[in-house]
Amino acid sequence: MRLLFILTVVLALQGCQTAPEPVDTPATRAAKAMALAAAAKEAYEHREFAQAIEQARRGLQLDETSLDSLYWLGASLFASNQEEEAFTTNKRFVELGAARPDRQGQLAQAYDRLGWISFRKGRTDEAAKYFSLAIERAPALAHALDGRGQIAYLKKDYPAAVRDFSRALELGSTAHQIAVESRGLAYYWMGNFAKALPDLKAAFESTGADRRTDRKDLLRARAFCHLALGEQEAATNLFTRGTDFSEEERRYNLAVITYLTGDKELALRQAGKRTGIIVKEAKLNAAIIARVDKVATGSPAEKAGVQVGDEITMANGIPVSNLEQYREVMRSIPPGTKFTLSIVRNGAKRDLGLTMGDAEYVIKSDPYLAPLLAKPLRSKN
Repeated sequence: MRLLFILTVVLALQGCQTAPEPVDTPATRAAKAMALAAAAKEAYEHREFAQAIEQARRGLQLDETSLDSLYWLGASLFASNQEEEAFTTNKRFVELGAARPDRQGQLAQAYDRLGWISFRKGRTDEAAKYFSLAIERAPALAHALDGRGQIAYLKKDYPAAVRDFSRALELGSTAHQIAVESRGLAYYWMGNFAKALPDLKAAFESTGADRRTDRKDLLRARAFCHLALGEQEAATNLFTRGTDFSEEERRYNLAVITYLTGDKELALRQAGKRTGIIVKEAKLNAAIIARVDKVATGSPAEKAGVQVGDEITMANGIPVSNLEQYREVMRSIPPGTKFTLSIVRNGAKRDLGLTMGDAEYVIKSDPYLAPLLAKPLRSKN
């Protein structure tokens, strides 16, 4: 009986022993890698990118061909702006998964990420290729359409840009403002002013004051759309009522309208761009003088050293004592003529050499006028 009891205890103890560790096989490693990839996916979806990266890397240590681990690592690195490693990881994913029909959605996302990284690095041709590969696999991927549209716009392929931006906007573009603005400008450069107008208006209204240069460009394009459509009053109102323009810019833009609507002689007198100086009358010791109020950047006047506040005493050898005399002398000087502007600055007299600019050339070379100069303006009765 005692022997039987001992045998029973021994058998019971053996039954209580911990089960042996599973054998480390490719199958068990793959299973662990799958579990880690699932954890990486969950972390990514909760925007815990550092944790997602850690889990995905652990998964790849167990199975370097794990597509799930590669995918979530590439997505998390991209979301974390770790673009160098994100690029190599996503590229590895598309290389391994290219032949997998069940991975087309993920392949599209990976190609999209490759496209944006290439775009930000300035590799636009490469980026366009990746965006197209993404769109082939997921035609409704608005993010890739936005990217390819931006590249088409930069390459001045405006019809292609319009197609991609329009499709992206239909799908709910992730960069709505950029898509609307770029499509509006693409329509403008194509000379499709009627379609450009609503986009340009919407883009202008959503562009903040911190983007003043963009606001001015959008406003100019809007005004010139109205002008091209025969709506001169609407165009004029945008320039006269807009608060984004300086007085010099406003004056020039109004002169452009005058030029394009037929009174070229008046426009060239109005343009204020022939020397790049805006002069106003001022009082000095009860006398009226002509004083420089603004100097245009890159203008003949700036190159000659003219500065705001300079008192003009003589132009082209003719005494100047007020604004009208100054303008009369300026009108008499042909474009391309070299002349001397005599000024007083801080009590010291100076003679500055200028070359009269050609206002007509300035207007005709204005890039925003190219679509209007390419076709006759519409007139409204």
